[in-house]
Amino acid sequence: MDIVALKGILLAVMSAITIIFGLIPMKVMKTLSGKTGAFEQRASFIVSLLSCFAGGVFLGVCFLDLLPDAMESFEGWKESAGFKSDYPFVPLMFMIGFYAVSILEEIIGRFCGHEKDGKLDQRRKHAATFVSTTSSIEDGCLETESINSKVAIVKSLTFVLALMFHASLEGFAFGVQQSTISVASLFFGIIVHKAVVSFSVGMRLAEAHPHRPAVVVALVALVALVTPLGGVIGILIEILVPEYAKDHNKFFQWLSSVIGFAIIAGMMVFES
Repeated sequence: MDIVALKGILLAVMSAITIIFGLIPMKVMKTLSGKTGAFEQRASFIVSLLSCFAGGVFLGVCFLDLLPDAMESFEGWKESAGFKSDYPFVPLMFMIGFYAVSILEEIIGRFCGHEKDGKLDQRRKHAATFVSTTSSIEDGCLETESINSKVAIVKSLTFVLALMFHASLEGFAFGVQQSTISVASLFFGIIVHKAVVSFSVGMRLAEAHPHRPAVVVALVALVALVTPLGGVIGILIEILVPEYAKDHNKFFQWLSSVIGFAIIAGMMVFES
């Protein structure tokens, strides 16, 4: 089988595995939420264990996979660029990203919260009867739920964007492989890692949006589609770079690739 076709098939399998394992927690949460009595307590305990498992997976991916890879790449760049410094730039950027996300979530939460709190206080000042007070409390509960929902969406988006960046790099590394053995070995390594991470992603999203399955499906689909996108970019680079290195007219080579892209783009427009 042609290696490009093999890569395409395996990238499609990666997407399917990501979607399947990412949506399994929705079914698990739905099944466990229907339990009552003694089963309810046991179901809550199982959900707690799954959440802790997801947290451990993300800690492991972060500190045992992403951070060492980033530090290794940075050290390689320092050697090639002749940059001499012992300052821990990678951990610094790591913590900057952590605090940036935390501050963003806090600002959005406080902004929405203060705005809603002001409205609630104004309503409470004009509440003169038991009925109006009860109505204000009910409105406050609805508004608090709305605030929590907005904050949960922001947290999920920042979380998914970070994973999308990581997944795109995985796909790119897969796409530039040049031998069948390297493609197969990297595929099995990625697929095991992706299945566990996808389940953990789905678990976190299902907990954050228990009444919004469409949000969970959309975010899981985004994560699933990024890896093939990175893989396609890697495949294109692997094909185009050797061709551009040949002693031919660069303009016509570039024009040919643009025409190929335009044809596919036009076909997609007509199909949609």
